[in-house]
Amino acid sequence: MKQNETVRWIFGLLWLIIGGVLLLCYQLELLDDFWQGIGCALLVVGLLRLLQHIRYKKNPEYREKVDTAYQDERNHFLANKAWAWAGYSFVLMAALASIVLRILGYVELVPLASGCACLLMILYGVCYRILLRKY
Repeated sequence: MKQNETVRWIFGLLWLIIGGVLLLCYQLELLDDFWQGIGCALLVVGLLRLLQHIRYKKNPEYREKVDTAYQDERNHFLANKAWAWAGYSFVLMAALASIVLRILGYVELVPLASGCACLLMILYGVCYRILLRKY
Protein backbone atom coordinates (compact mmCIF):
# COMPACT_ATOMS: atom_id res chain seq x y z
CA MET A 1 0.00 0.00 0.00
CA LYS A 2 2.95 2.29 -0.38
CA GLN A 3 1.19 4.39 -2.97
CA ASN A 4 0.89 8.12 -2.97
CA GLU A 5 -1.79 8.89 -0.36
CA THR A 6 -3.16 11.81 -2.35
CA VAL A 7 -3.76 9.56 -5.35
CA ARG A 8 -5.69 7.06 -3.20
CA TRP A 9 -7.89 9.84 -1.81
CA ILE A 10 -8.45 11.31 -5.27
CA PHE A 11 -9.53 7.96 -6.72
CA GLY A 12 -11.85 7.26 -3.80
CA LEU A 13 -13.46 10.67 -4.21
CA LEU A 14 -13.55 10.30 -7.99
CA TRP A 15 -15.54 7.05 -7.74
CA LEU A 16 -17.92 8.71 -5.27
CA ILE A 17 -18.45 11.72 -7.53
CA ILE A 18 -18.92 9.70 -10.73
CA GLY A 19 -21.33 7.36 -8.94
CA GLY A 20 -23.27 10.29 -7.54
CA VAL A 21 -23.48 12.00 -10.94
CA LEU A 22 -24.73 8.81 -12.58
CA LEU A 23 -27.38 8.37 -9.89
CA LEU A 24 -28.42 12.00 -10.23
CA CYS A 25 -28.70 11.63 -14.01
CA TYR A 26 -30.82 8.53 -13.47
CA GLN A 27 -33.10 10.41 -11.06
CA LEU A 28 -33.47 13.19 -13.65
CA GLU A 29 -34.37 10.47 -16.19
CA LEU A 30 -31.38 11.28 -18.39
CA LEU A 31 -30.01 7.73 -18.12
CA ASP A 32 -31.56 4.27 -17.89
CA ASP A 33 -31.43 1.54 -15.22
CA PHE A 34 -28.07 0.23 -16.38
CA TRP A 35 -26.34 3.47 -15.41
CA GLN A 36 -28.14 3.51 -12.08
CA GLY A 37 -26.53 0.17 -11.27
CA ILE A 38 -23.11 1.39 -12.36
CA GLY A 39 -23.59 4.56 -10.29
CA CYS A 40 -24.52 2.58 -7.17
CA ALA A 41 -21.53 0.30 -7.64
CA LEU A 42 -19.12 3.22 -8.07
CA LEU A 43 -20.60 4.96 -5.05
CA VAL A 44 -20.07 1.87 -2.90
CA VAL A 45 -16.56 1.30 -4.26
CA GLY A 46 -15.58 4.91 -3.57
CA LEU A 47 -16.99 4.78 -0.06
CA LEU A 48 -15.26 1.49 0.73
CA ARG A 49 -11.94 2.72 -0.66
CA LEU A 50 -12.11 5.87 1.47
CA LEU A 51 -13.06 3.90 4.59
CA GLN A 52 -10.21 1.48 3.89
CA HIS A 53 -7.78 4.38 3.58
CA ILE A 54 -9.00 5.95 6.82
CA ARG A 55 -8.59 2.61 8.61
CA TYR A 56 -5.11 2.24 7.12
CA LYS A 57 -4.12 5.68 8.40
CA LYS A 58 -5.57 5.28 11.91
CA ASN A 59 -4.90 1.61 12.76
CA PRO A 60 -1.18 0.70 12.98
CA GLU A 61 -1.91 -3.03 13.27
CA TYR A 62 -4.03 -2.99 10.12
CA ARG A 63 -1.38 -0.89 8.35
CA GLU A 64 1.33 -3.42 9.21
CA LYS A 65 -0.87 -6.32 8.09
CA VAL A 66 -1.67 -4.64 4.76
CA ASP A 67 1.94 -3.63 4.13
CA THR A 68 3.15 -7.15 4.87
CA ALA A 69 0.55 -8.70 2.56
CA TYR A 70 1.38 -6.17 -0.17
CA GLN A 71 5.11 -6.96 -0.03
CA ASP A 72 4.82 -10.74 0.43
CA GLU A 73 6.29 -12.67 -2.50
CA ARG A 74 3.93 -15.59 -1.90
CA ASN A 75 0.92 -13.31 -2.44
CA HIS A 76 2.45 -12.01 -5.69
CA PHE A 77 3.06 -15.58 -6.86
CA LEU A 78 -0.50 -16.64 -6.00
CA ALA A 79 -1.99 -13.57 -7.70
CA ASN A 80 -0.03 -14.29 -10.89
CA LYS A 81 -1.03 -17.95 -10.76
CA ALA A 82 -4.70 -17.00 -10.28
CA TRP A 83 -4.55 -14.70 -13.33
CA ALA A 84 -3.00 -17.50 -15.37
CA TRP A 85 -5.72 -19.96 -14.33
CA ALA A 86 -8.41 -17.37 -15.05
CA GLY A 87 -6.97 -16.77 -18.51
CA TYR A 88 -6.74 -20.48 -19.32
CA SER A 89 -10.26 -21.05 -18.04
CA PHE A 90 -11.64 -18.13 -20.07
CA VAL A 91 -10.09 -19.37 -23.31
CA LEU A 92 -11.47 -22.86 -22.74
CA MET A 93 -14.94 -21.57 -21.79
CA ALA A 94 -15.09 -19.22 -24.79
CA ALA A 95 -14.01 -22.01 -27.15
CA LEU A 96 -16.55 -24.37 -25.62
CA ALA A 97 -19.23 -21.67 -25.77
CA SER A 98 -18.61 -21.14 -29.48
CA ILE A 99 -19.10 -24.87 -30.11
CA VAL A 100 -22.21 -25.08 -27.92
CA LEU A 101 -23.71 -21.92 -29.42
CA ARG A 102 -23.16 -23.32 -32.92
CA ILE A 103 -24.85 -26.60 -31.97
CA LEU A 104 -27.80 -24.75 -30.41
CA GLY A 105 -28.20 -22.61 -33.52
CA TYR A 106 -27.14 -19.25 -32.11
CA VAL A 107 -24.91 -18.64 -35.12
CA GLU A 108 -24.79 -14.87 -34.60
CA LEU A 109 -23.08 -15.33 -31.19
CA VAL A 110 -20.43 -17.81 -32.35
CA PRO A 111 -18.06 -15.12 -33.75
CA LEU A 112 -18.29 -13.22 -30.46
CA ALA A 113 -17.35 -16.22 -28.33
CA SER A 114 -14.61 -17.46 -30.65
CA GLY A 115 -13.36 -13.91 -31.18
CA CYS A 116 -12.97 -13.47 -27.43
CA ALA A 117 -10.91 -16.65 -27.20
CA CYS A 118 -8.74 -15.58 -30.14
CA LEU A 119 -8.31 -12.05 -28.79
CA LEU A 120 -7.11 -13.35 -25.44
CA MET A 121 -4.64 -15.70 -27.13
CA ILE A 122 -3.30 -12.84 -29.26
CA LEU A 123 -3.02 -10.65 -26.19
CA TYR A 124 -1.15 -13.43 -24.42
CA GLY A 125 1.30 -13.73 -27.33
CA VAL A 126 1.96 -9.99 -27.41
CA CYS A 127 2.45 -9.81 -23.65
CA TYR A 128 4.74 -12.85 -23.75
CA ARG A 129 6.92 -11.23 -26.43
CA ILE A 130 7.13 -7.98 -24.47
CA LEU A 131 8.06 -9.78 -21.26
CA LEU A 132 10.55 -11.96 -23.10
CA ARG A 133 12.42 -8.83 -24.22
CA LYS A 134 12.15 -7.18 -20.83
CA TYR A 135 13.38 -10.14 -18.76
